[in-house]
Amino acid sequence: MKRGRLNSSRQQGGMALIVVLWLVVLLSIMAAGHSRNAHTDTKLASRQVDFAKARALAEAGINHIILDMLADNPAAQHPVDGTVFSIDIYGDAVTLAIRDATGLVDLNAAGPDLLGATLQACGVVEPLQRKLVDAILDWRDKDDLAHLHGIEDDDYLAAGVPWTSRDDAFESVDELKYLPGVSQALYDRLAPLVTVHSRNSNLNLEYAPPALITALTGDEVQPATSDGAEQKTRGARNGTYHIYSSAAGGSGTIASIEAVINISRSSEYPFTVLDWREPPRAEFPPRAGAQG
Repeated sequence: MKRGRLNSSRQQGGMALIVVLWLVVLLSIMAAGHSRNAHTDTKLASRQVDFAKARALAEAGINHIILDMLADNPAAQHPVDGTVFSIDIYGDAVTLAIRDATGLVDLNAAGPDLLGATLQACGVVEPLQRKLVDAILDWRDKDDLAHLHGIEDDDYLAAGVPWTSRDDAFESVDELKYLPGVSQALYDRLAPLVTVHSRNSNLNLEYAPPALITALTGDEVQPATSDGAEQKTRGARNGTYHIYSSAAGGSGTIASIEAVINISRSSEYPFTVLDWREPPRAEFPPRAGAQG
């Protein structure tokens, strides 16, 4: 009897030891999982902080440019021809570029020839050029009569898409995506060359992207740099400008913003924000060799 009780006691002790060991293993796994989750959460929080810093710097860069544009100090003026340059904000570099809107093609004011040249600058071949030019004209005119190669409401309905022609001015460059024949790749090439804010039927070549200048004149033009060619600047500004701003917040985090600002020093509001995009339509900062 004593031997039986001893064996039973040993078995119970062995089972208890196994249970304890399994509990130790389970707690170790739970602790490791918790530690891993805590590390991941900390890393995500750190990246959010870095992005918040980058975005704040990019926004500060745009505000800095607006104040410089409103200043009478010639030394505070910057190039407005798309030249990429940097400024220092509390020890951090912010990369910027400003483009006078008159250097871009206005989708609501440009004529067929200028629209065709813009599409040519994007590598669009002649037959598709004609179709897209007429589609743009049909989108913005107020009638329902299609141009020779264009498309109007009935054509959109026949194509089975859930929209028709606006029959009014483009409100955004993004509306180009609704036109048949405008792929995402074409839109990405076209968007940096056009605007809906200049209200100018012509193009100011002094501030135009190199791709447009080449398409209109045949001259090969390289993008201006802050340490290279002559930069096109003005005095105290009035007009509309596309401002691009980019900043890094650490850990490889980058924030980029495109703002369209109207400067009117004589009005009740010295400046008005017409558009604000994060990230910009155009790749910014542009890669070496990129158009625009």
